[in-house]
Amino acid sequence: MSNVKQDVDVRLLTRWLGAAGAKAGLLESRQWTVDALAKMARNLGIEVTGRVTRRELIDEIVRVASRRIDKSIDELFEMERDEIVRYFDENGVETEELLDLLEELDLRPDRNGRKNVIDFAARELAETGRFRRIAAAKAG
Repeated sequence: MSNVKQDVDVRLLTRWLGAAGAKAGLLESRQWTVDALAKMARNLGIEVTGRVTRRELIDEIVRVASRRIDKSIDELFEMERDEIVRYFDENGVETEELLDLLEELDLRPDRNGRKNVIDFAARELAETGRFRRIAAAKAG
């Protein structure tokens, strides 16, 4: 039997499962020891130093592996707003990566930007919760 760890493309895994799903899978897997995760991290160009926890390794691996922005900041600066929006949409760039990009540029969303993210998260949670309550009522 081949070594499963060698056959895993963590970038593809994050595309299939999203960042949260990939993190959950790696956390729950008994195959992925700290040493195996450290090797995976190094293969992604992540510097592993000192004592790092399993969770920290997984968080960083998934953060790097789930990057969808493959253009440099200079290339993004050359694009018009509509081009950037289209590029982000077409590549499925996630909010966490956008927030990392803004932090790299030392930009912080204003109250309205933060409010939009909060409103979106609240709306999604409320809708999912409502569907769960309806399903539970029908099942019970």
